[in-house]
Amino acid sequence: MYISYIRIKNYRGVKSDSFEASPFTCIIGENNAGKSTILLATSLFFTGTSLSKSDFYNEEDAIEIEVTFTDIDEKDINRLSEEHRERIKALIIENNLVLTRCYHTDGKSELLCNRLAPTDGRFGGEVINAILKGKKGKDISDSMIQLFPEYEEQLNGLKTQTDAKSKLEEIVSKLPDEQKELKLAPLPTGIDNSIKNFLPEPIYIPAVKDLRDDVKSKESATFGKLLGILMKFLENSIHFEEITKSFNDLHKLLNVVREADQISDTRIEKLQFIEKQIGSFLSENFPKSKIEIDIPKPELKQVFSNARILIDDGVRDIIETKGDGIKRAVTFALLRTYVEQVKQQKKETAEAKKNAQPEIEVDNELEINEQPYIFLFEEPELYLHPNAQRILFEALEKLTEAKSQVFVTTHSPMFFSPQSTGTFIKVVKQYIENEKPYGKFLTINLLKEIEAKDAFQIICYENNTVAFFADKVVLVEGDSDLIYIKEISKLLNIDWDFDGHNIPIISINGKSNVKRFVDFYNFFNIKCFCIVDSDALIDGFEKFNVPTEIKKERDAFLKLLDLIADEKDIKADLPREKIKELARRYNWKERYNRLKSFGQRIKNGEALTDEELLEIDYLFSEEENNRRRQIFTDNRIEIKDKITLLEHLRELNIFILSHGAIENYYPAGITGEDKPTKALNAIRFLKEQPDCKSHLPTIKKNDEFICELELIFEKIFT
Repeated sequence: MYISYIRIKNYRGVKSDSFEASPFTCIIGENNAGKSTILLATSLFFTGTSLSKSDFYNEEDAIEIEVTFTDIDEKDINRLSEEHRERIKALIIENNLVLTRCYHTDGKSELLCNRLAPTDGRFGGEVINAILKGKKGKDISDSMIQLFPEYEEQLNGLKTQTDAKSKLEEIVSKLPDEQKELKLAPLPTGIDNSIKNFLPEPIYIPAVKDLRDDVKSKESATFGKLLGILMKFLENSIHFEEITKSFNDLHKLLNVVREADQISDTRIEKLQFIEKQIGSFLSENFPKSKIEIDIPKPELKQVFSNARILIDDGVRDIIETKGDGIKRAVTFALLRTYVEQVKQQKKETAEAKKNAQPEIEVDNELEINEQPYIFLFEEPELYLHPNAQRILFEALEKLTEAKSQVFVTTHSPMFFSPQSTGTFIKVVKQYIENEKPYGKFLTINLLKEIEAKDAFQIICYENNTVAFFADKVVLVEGDSDLIYIKEISKLLNIDWDFDGHNIPIISINGKSNVKRFVDFYNFFNIKCFCIVDSDALIDGFEKFNVPTEIKKERDAFLKLLDLIADEKDIKADLPREKIKELARRYNWKERYNRLKSFGQRIKNGEALTDEELLEIDYLFSEEENNRRRQIFTDNRIEIKDKITLLEHLRELNIFILSHGAIENYYPAGITGEDKPTKALNAIRFLKEQPDCKSHLPTIKKNDEFICELELIFEKIFT
């Protein structure tokens, strides 16, 4: 089983939002946006720790944390005690179970479920609890009969609140369906105490210890839990028998042992004496009553959950007294050890099956899945060297393979990847006038949204993940664009510093990826600016999401370019570079030879197929586009429609370079072994000039010639 969906309402900085969860969920966002709230809410769902008024977004409303558990099977149900298995099955629909932790305004909570409950409000949990509060003995029956006079016969003689609730459940089960509706209702009586073994166990690892925050798990408890899950591996070791025998011996020293008809009392004398002394005082008031002290047998989990870690770094002391860096490193070491132990256990099990050792053969006992864990890790990158961060991320990935679930909040792109991240959440702060700010979840489930996963893979592969932590990004076609734009902006205006303003420049390796990147970043409310060469307007314009009127304006402009090309008798010969590109991308030479063969067939009176005609159209469309490029980039030809169209596109944050490619914005005479080197040489030259603008091309705006790059940067940094 695993958590597939979480809804959070009215908790801290979250007004109301939800997300689909997966084995590995990554949460990013600015500080104070609400990332930690997701982890804390998830932990609270399991623990039910009391809250204060400050934890409520709206103090007048209840907090609801709804969690959906998916892929529940019989082995999971068998973790429950036998009397509760059928009860939980009644709540599971198509292997899913929906539970809600509801916090009332007094800060106390109850675990509720979606079930058919009476439409009659008298059966509501709050009503029943209020009626029974402080009641004992006959008062319980009297108060219940007063509330439900029509059920007086069934409610007579109740002595405990548990009896009263059980009897109500029995009454509710016999109500006709028309008197019920699906709504939040208390769990069946008694099950809320044992359900912890059925649900995953949370391991919350906070970023920073805050002694004033009672909700966050204590560091000692966190280390104890991590040690506890490691010590479970002892159960499969050869020493387990010795430990069990020791526990049994201790149990006999502290308890009366009853086995079948045999009763033996080998307890230590002092304990027996204390028990007799208590009994004698009790018998003064209740002569027929006897007392017996029962001390539960210790379990490994209980023993090790209270374990401590001692560190000797010159001073031997508990881990809680040490610095944050070493605490983080110990957490790191515990998690990696757990992963290695899981791998070792799998290896030993496989070898044992291979060797068919009788002592490990599965018997006919009830099959039970081990209780899964959910690791809630806040900023795992803290205090770790980048290489250590990478290793820790790999360990977290392995946790999901061990049937555990991982939620991380992070500011580091090392802690998500398209291979392991299933759910990707960006939390953004919403500021609405006359309303308290709240966090909003922008979520993509990469396991379901294949197109988004493809874009995510490309972004991660190109090492562009830093953009997820920004509000704006600039998309460019190649590395030379990135190098030149990043440096020339600061030469034009010292305040136009992309790094200083956290505006990443992303190389997308050609305009064909524009739409994919823009769509993905826009989903997370990241504003995209595109700087592309003039060819984007001629070929590939469909990659931009623009209004219909802009598309029509562009089509009309292309017709105008064709008209001008005809008037000026512009030849359509492709330049050598373009022919090379076509040869690489489309096997142009072969197409050219085919064109000659088509001509011969037409001469012989043969008809061409539709596909063959498309091949011819394609070749000539390249010729036609080349004529358009020549007119577009010839700034000696003033075209009013060009100025207007580029201005309209700039308003949409699409900057098409009117002079062609970025190389045409270098000073004259700049050379280099390759494109990036040429861009660096251009920057070196311009840094030595008192006024770099005099070396940069201009465009006409409002009857005035201005630096085109300056116009673009002003729009980005405004």
